[in-house]
Amino acid sequence: MFKMFTTNLMVESVDKTVEFYRDILGFSVIASVPNEQKGRLDFVILSKDSMSLMLQNRESLIEECPILNFPKVQPSATLYITVDNFDDMYKDIKSKYAILKDIHVTNYGMTEFAIADNNGYVITIAEHKEIMPGL
Repeated sequence: MFKMFTTNLMVESVDKTVEFYRDILGFSVIASVPNEQKGRLDFVILSKDSMSLMLQNRESLIEECPILNFPKVQPSATLYITVDNFDDMYKDIKSKYAILKDIHVTNYGMTEFAIADNNGYVITIAEHKEIMPGL
């Protein structure tokens, strides 16, 4: 039986990426693996509300999974976060970070906007809104 599904993102700098997720989205570090020789974090687990996200340094992740050996981080996935405080979240994020795609309503009934983290991963923030007929 599956118990949880958590994304592990390859990043250039775990330390800088933690700053993004902490300062822009309000995540907290709940576990970390420092690399004392290189003076950096190699891995962290972040948490906010019911979500968790793992971040791993590119070199460290390539060591574990050689198939991921790319010369730089090349995002090929997006993150999709549903919220119940969309308007407040949008205002807060817009006041401190660039919006990649502004508020729009999808044909599947979601109101969304998107940002990109410091590694280029696109993060869409969404809330279900009732679509008015004819929209």
